[in-house]
Amino acid sequence: MPDAMLSQNLKTLSRIHGGKYIHQAGFLPGQTRDYWLIAQSLNPSPVGAITRSTQIHESWAHQRELKAGQLDTFSRYSLIYVTKGRGIFRDDRHREALPVAAGDVICVFPGIPHAYGPPESERWDEINVEFSGIIFDAWIGAGLLDPAIPVRHLPQPVDYWLKRFHDVVLPLAAHSSGADYTLRDAGRLTDLLAEICNTWQEPHAKSDLRWIDEARTRLLALAPDAPLDLAAEGRAFNLGEQAYRKKFKRLCGVTPNAFRSRHLIEQACHQLIASDVSVKALAFAYGFSTPFSFSRHFKQFTGLSPERYRENALR
Repeated sequence: MPDAMLSQNLKTLSRIHGGKYIHQAGFLPGQTRDYWLIAQSLNPSPVGAITRSTQIHESWAHQRELKAGQLDTFSRYSLIYVTKGRGIFRDDRHREALPVAAGDVICVFPGIPHAYGPPESERWDEINVEFSGIIFDAWIGAGLLDPAIPVRHLPQPVDYWLKRFHDVVLPLAAHSSGADYTLRDAGRLTDLLAEICNTWQEPHAKSDLRWIDEARTRLLALAPDAPLDLAAEGRAFNLGEQAYRKKFKRLCGVTPNAFRSRHLIEQACHQLIASDVSVKALAFAYGFSTPFSFSRHFKQFTGLSPERYRENALR
């Protein structure tokens, strides 16, 4: 017997939880699918946000693109969990088709052209979550979200993972379409990502895991206005500056400078929301020589000036 959650009608689920259900026509005669827009945000936080989620039964996904040999480029991250059916995935790094089956999750990355879907005469069922923001950029590398391995299998039953996806997105379904979602909503997604990644994380040697844990802890413990001395950090591990930088990037996925910069901007984002501290004071507190250099650095990470970020967050 099929699991109860897998057999639930999307129209019924939309009536219970919210969102918008459509029995949608396709490009071919007689082609239809059940489409449930669970959640959508038109003004996502640059720090981190769920931007859209849908669940689709009898989906054709990118069949037309696959048939034409075309790839689409996406500006955000996306997780596509296939609950029924089979198909393939292609991207710029994988021109040969990668097989996809029920129980697999596809990871789509910003700026990487891709296409996926079932065979031309078939359909599959899926649930997907789109997301963006600097808190998710930190998941790239270190055996976590990895563009080199865009298709992974989740070992637990499909019904278990469908419920976990629902745990993340169903609280958003009751919001009006276009609503702004909170960092707490993004936090539920990071919890899901952590659980997913824990099932596939590539095994590093225990010494490597201890090393990167200590290296990151040291950087996080630095005072916000303290300069990052890579030579000193390397000496703490009996490594030269270059060897330290390379090892950190190999195990963490980003350079020490990028890791610390991202952490400082995340802290600044919280300060802008939680306090009335001025941008000028915040700039000096975080070690920048001028408010202008802080604002320029902040905008590189978030896409917004500190003033605009605070204004949007407190609206």
